[in-house]
Amino acid sequence: MAKNSYSLSRKELKKLLIAYGINEQNIEMMFADMEKKHMHMNVLTFIGILQRSNVSRIRTIQILRRLSINDIAISRIMDMLDEERLLAESGRIYKATIEL
Repeated sequence: MAKNSYSLSRKELKKLLIAYGINEQNIEMMFADMEKKHMHMNVLTFIGILQRSNVSRIRTIQILRRLSINDIAISRIMDMLDEERLLAESGRIYKATIEL
């Protein structure tokens, strides 16, 4: 197993997600996404799926900890996620007016 790679069975992941209150429909959606990627998923993609399932940031961090990802790595992951979100938002066009 690579240094920055984490593996767990489908059963283990499903059990973990249920423990954190994620419903069956969202879990099946996650597994469908993973199957498209040959059961491999980037952590940012995984977090994106959690967010679409309305999992809070705190719960997401707890899930990453349960996957044995250390706090330093989690901090870096969340920083990358925030940076990715900011870059996506900066590409939007906003209409602004200034009245004097």
